[in-house]
Amino acid sequence: MLLCSAATSPGWPSIPYCVPVMQTLFRILAKGGSWPNCPEARASGLGYEPYQACSAGQTPVLAGDDAGMALTETPHGNLCADLSKPRQDCSTDAGCRTRYPTTPRATRSEPYFVDIVTANGAQRFYFSLQGY
Repeated sequence: MLLCSAATSPGWPSIPYCVPVMQTLFRILAKGGSWPNCPEARASGLGYEPYQACSAGQTPVLAGDDAGMALTETPHGNLCADLSKPRQDCSTDAGCRTRYPTTPRATRSEPYFVDIVTANGAQRFYFSLQGY
């Protein structure tokens, strides 16, 4: 299973003996099971990363309750903000507030991952449990 996960050229879907092993693993994970682990495998536990990285110069943020004006920096935020470009938003009833340009973060089609340490360094194996 670990060798199938670490395969890159070709990936596990192109290796006939890996397909049933990986499909069984994904069914187990989809039902709440955990990634099999042993000390010799040097693999992390199951992780979840639903969003793609923000573009260079942008920071992942989560919008607050007040119409997107309050932003909280967090690696799991659903927006990307350019914090180097503050804008003042002034209205007569609320005074002035600082806003930053934001864009929605793109979602990953394969949001689950396991980090696998190989002779070439650490590699992140992303996958989806949709359909399992």
